Amino acid sequence: MSRPPSSRLRPAPARLRPARRTSFARRDSNLALLGALISGVILAFALLLLVMQSVNPELGSRMRGATLDALSPMISVARAPADGIRRIGGFVGDHLRVVESNRALQAELAAATARAGKADVLALELQRMERLIALRRPERRLVASGVASAASANAGVRSAIISVGTADGVRPRMPVIAADGLAGRVTDTGRTAARIMLLTDANSRVPVKVLRNGWTGLAMGTGGTLLDFAYDIASGSDALRVGDQLVTSGDGGLFPPGVPVAVIVRTDQAVPKARPLANPTGLGPVMVEAPWLPPPEFVPATPAPSEPDRPVVPVAAAAGPAQGAPASAQSQAGLSPAQTQFGRP
Repeated sequence: MSRPPSSRLRPAPARLRPARRTSFARRDSNLALLGALISGVILAFALLLLVMQSVNPELGSRMRGATLDALSPMISVARAPADGIRRIGGFVGDHLRVVESNRALQAELAAATARAGKADVLALELQRMERLIALRRPERRLVASGVASAASANAGVRSAIISVGTADGVRPRMPVIAADGLAGRVTDTGRTAARIMLLTDANSRVPVKVLRNGWTGLAMGTGGTLLDFAYDIASGSDALRVGDQLVTSGDGGLFPPGVPVAVIVRTDQAVPKARPLANPTGLGPVMVEAPWLPPPEFVPATPAPSEPDRPVVPVAAAAGPAQGAPASAQSQAGLSPAQTQFGRP
């Protein structure tokens, strides 16, 4: 019995068709077969080497050497990826170690820089203290040592605060000396701090002299950063020069003589200008000294003893002789009555 024509063109059901392997499956099976073949060859060759080693050791040794020579290129090729990964890991590790070492070195450099900065600050402070000690003289009496801070400037007023007060023996009008020279004098005192008037204060007046030629004058504050130097010319053959140093003269008895005060910076004006040697904004350690000469003590004078009042001579009696006086007294004096009355011939 023949099938109708339509049934010949109809495809067979999928469950009745033979299953086709995909390309991935075929590749996997081929690789498995190749691996099995290579493994079998290696195992057979290994067995052969074992047999040859037991039968003929010398021939077995030569075969092992030849095998190693033949397999070394393949081993090198096989190890190339692992060696590359190992080298890359080494490079990365070296880079990380270099970075870490660089950071450690940078931290050490920063610490060394900080230590060097502190050493420079300490060396500067030591130099300032040495200069401050060099300004001391045996005949001057040190009252207290402190640190100046909180310098202020307001409407011509230039002042600073020092860290010593009445508890340390500080009193008003005491001179204050910094490492570079005279700083000013004490104006107000507290128990643990005091206020000083700086040289640049508008009310500051310091008797000074020119160290080079001995001219004397006053270093007067202007409320700014410079001082005015008012002086008397002692010699017409000399002139004030830029760079001349001013030191205290000791006049007035407040400031000790010989303390550096300022240096002349301008002489082209009617009143020369000088720059204070002690920086008002960075005085640092300071010394408070007693006044160079103690204030004079006035001894009270003993009052004069009282004298009794003397009687007042009348004018008429002083002008002429008393009434009833004998004329012989007048004649004995050789004066006429008119001469006797007016007191002249």
